[in-house]
Amino acid sequence: MAKKKKMEEKALNIDNILFNCRDILRAARNSGSFFEKRDMMLTLVFLRFIGEKYEDSIEALCQILIERGLDPDDENIRAAFFDDATFTDGTYNLLPEARWSTIINTPAPKLNVALDTALHSIAASSKDLT
Repeated sequence: MAKKKKMEEKALNIDNILFNCRDILRAARNSGSFFEKRDMMLTLVFLRFIGEKYEDSIEALCQILIERGLDPDDENIRAAFFDDATFTDGTYNLLPEARWSTIINTPAPKLNVALDTALHSIAASSKDLT
């Protein structure tokens, strides 16, 4: 009980998340070879990085719209500014299944599927850009 409470008190940051993922992967019965684990960790790092860039861009775009007197929650404004494939700063607009908020809330047994889905959605969306 004390151990569980101690883990809950840990600050949630990228280091703790990745170390926890590492521990989960080490303990997984059917997690595959070292290279599969390594690939999963690299995928997590990649998705975290682009997810952070995406969230920062959304926040910046909302701030710009508010400064210009526009409501970022308005349906027409969202369609005009948020549904583009890329934002004006060059950040890629992530589909919901590829966002870090989706990945981080995925239970460990379903993480492989969530990562595959995220990467496939990114690949499919990037093909649409060309």
